Amino acid sequence: MKKTVDIITSNNISIQYEAASIASRGLALLIDLLVMFVYMIFMSILFAIMGIGFFTSGDFFMVFLYILILLPLTFYSLIMEYLVKGQTVGKLAMGIRVVRLNGQNATINDYTMRWAFKIVDFWFSLGAIGAIFISTTDKGQRIGDILAQTAIVKNKPEQAYSIRDILNIKSRADHEPTYLGVTRFTDEDMILIKNAISRVRKYPNEPHKQLVRDLATKSAKLLNLEEVPQKKLTFLKTLLQDYIVLTR
Repeated sequence: MKKTVDIITSNNISIQYEAASIASRGLALLIDLLVMFVYMIFMSILFAIMGIGFFTSGDFFMVFLYILILLPLTFYSLIMEYLVKGQTVGKLAMGIRVVRLNGQNATINDYTMRWAFKIVDFWFSLGAIGAIFISTTDKGQRIGDILAQTAIVKNKPEQAYSIRDILNIKSRADHEPTYLGVTRFTDEDMILIKNAISRVRKYPNEPHKQLVRDLATKSAKLLNLEEVPQKKLTFLKTLLQDYIVLTR
């Protein structure tokens, strides 16, 4: 069963994402290791061409090698996630990213916490501890994620509707249209309304209710109605049904 992560924004709006699987996270890690390996090989060849090696006399060259090779490899994931907003090369390739559970952008402290506990989650245990926590926690979090209040999710929200979903709402045979002017709406408008209805059903808090009220008000204005229907959620459902009957 797929795990989901509900991100609660600052406006108390919930956005649901699908948690990244162990397989996608593992492949992302392998890609990142390959990137680091290629970087190490490239720098070694470059130093060889320049006549610089690990056994070159002088402390300066040793420090030079550490700075240009070891430090970037050591801090690769931390630097990449901070600069690319929760993604490394591997995560970009797999379409996943790090997000903060409160909907805000993760800070350098959050990324540092995740990076520091990667030693425990992956390197010291060969990935066993990380895999156990990812498999058993509700949001697919490892220790570093739990402490940093982050999670790794697929880039696109899990609950996204297509026009196919809307077509399943009501058939022409059992619905008589109420608002004929709904034909001026677009498929994208209907998908937005469908999402709003689903979210307020699952999370009936004030911000979601306000979103329904706003959509109802704008829809009534587009239809040139004298006033917004009192039962706004029912009004939006009727619009969806009318749209399918009149446009399909």
